[in-house]
Amino acid sequence: MSARPRWQLVSLGLALAGAGVAGYLTLVAYDESLLVCGLGDCATVQNSPYAKLGGIPIALLGLFMYLVLLVVGLVRWRLVRQAELLTSANTSIALAGTIYSGYLTYLELFVIHAICQWCVASAVIVTLLLLVEGWGLRRLLRSGASALDSAPVSPRQRRQQPAP
Repeated sequence: MSARPRWQLVSLGLALAGAGVAGYLTLVAYDESLLVCGLGDCATVQNSPYAKLGGIPIALLGLFMYLVLLVVGLVRWRLVRQAELLTSANTSIALAGTIYSGYLTYLELFVIHAICQWCVASAVIVTLLLLVEGWGLRRLLRSGASALDSAPVSPRQRRQQPAP
């Protein structure tokens, strides 16, 4: 069994941590008495009109995102030959999550005028996921390109190449 790149393990850990934060916020969305906030004004953020999208708690959407990132990361361990595709998918999902978290942070700072420590934690986690997955994708693409560059050329391919 070959060793897995550490960045994949880091990504799984971050996705699990994000699922924990988003899971907690999802519970809070349905039972506000569970809210614990040491820093900021989480209750104001959680009760704002921006805490739901089409009647669905944003936290539930975040939980779904983190679970998808986790599942894709686990599938990547099994389907090693699809690592580039699966890492591209995770990078794209994390990019979308980071952009949306940036929008939500903007709303907290400039519209709601309150900060939720849990929302900030989730924004940091998804941004770290983007960085880790993007770095991993870069490594995969570089190693794939160098493997293609050093691959032997078949006689048929040589015949199809123009003469120098």
